[in-house]
Amino acid sequence: MRVGVAGLGLMGSAIAIRLVNTGYAVSVYNRSSSKSNRFSKSATVASSPKELGNNCDLVITVVTDFNAVKEVLLGKDGVTESSNRSLIVADASTISPSQSENCARELRMAGIEMLGMPLMGGPAAAETGDLVTMVAGSRHAFEKARQVIEKLGKTFYIGEMDGSANAIKLALNLNIALVAIGVSEGITLVKGYGIDPSIFIQILNSTYFKTGLSEKKGPKMVKNDFSPTFHLKNMLKDLELATGTAQAAGITLPQTTLAQQIFQAAANSGFSDRDYTSICAYFAKINGMEK
Repeated sequence: MRVGVAGLGLMGSAIAIRLVNTGYAVSVYNRSSSKSNRFSKSATVASSPKELGNNCDLVITVVTDFNAVKEVLLGKDGVTESSNRSLIVADASTISPSQSENCARELRMAGIEMLGMPLMGGPAAAETGDLVTMVAGSRHAFEKARQVIEKLGKTFYIGEMDGSANAIKLALNLNIALVAIGVSEGITLVKGYGIDPSIFIQILNSTYFKTGLSEKKGPKMVKNDFSPTFHLKNMLKDLELATGTAQAAGITLPQTTLAQQIFQAAANSGFSDRDYTSICAYFAKINGMEK
């Protein structure tokens, strides 16, 4: 299967590297060509999403938000202008369920099948094939693309209902945000009492209540290392999508709504382009604990 990757940020680049390293013929596209050029020796660089669609059996889109998804899929020289009517699109961008439904509907009108395929895990996990992928859409399209998707990591097929995988992705990400806040407040409390917070992280990680975040991110958080694997601004976007989806469904998520407000305040305070765990540094700032 010929595979295209549209969007070469941290995650998209890692996915492209994984697919090249597992032997696939890969084509890539990015709106800014500078990111595409680094793949010129290992992949085919497409000049547009339309060209990517014409030359691939499966196109994986990994872009920032719904506007970017629409531009790549539905815009001028977008995927829908491709003449390839056996094409499958797997959208790995984090967008809302309703936004995913909208894109799937538009693509099907153009004769192209779309799978919603949000991901869990960072760029390092993408390169080693250790992501968790959630897929929703046509079962037939999923089976055709399955071999490629499973190269990225553990795969869960949710069902044929468009948007269902995106709802699960938002539920997972709101949990990550709440865990990040909890660990950050624990660090802040211990620091405020004059104790080295690294001992708090060591003890937390020896208990039943440890998490992947506390194990992998906790030691970095106490060292003020917030080099991004997932930007705080993107976590804020996902919390906004979660609260908007909940509102549309007529349900309330009190903790998620509060988390959204906290992440918005952190973004307003200059932490947007740092890792989402820099919420810990934001708490230090508002408590006068900055070095």
